[in-house]
Amino acid sequence: MNEQAISLLQQILDQQQKQTSLLEQIATQNLALIEALADGDGHDPDAAPQAYLSGAPVRGGS
Repeated sequence: MNEQAISLLQQILDQQQKQTSLLEQIATQNLALIEALADGDGHDPDAAPQAYLSGAPVRGGS
């Protein structure tokens, strides 16, 4: 194999290593986001209220 081909292959390898590193960072960040969402308080802000402001429970609902 000539030197030019070896140089090009080395450049490809370097870029693949950078890409792998970036993908690992994305995976780590995604995992942190998933864990943060899973640790939430479980309250759905779009859910119907379970009690009136007075504290009396809502009956019947939708």
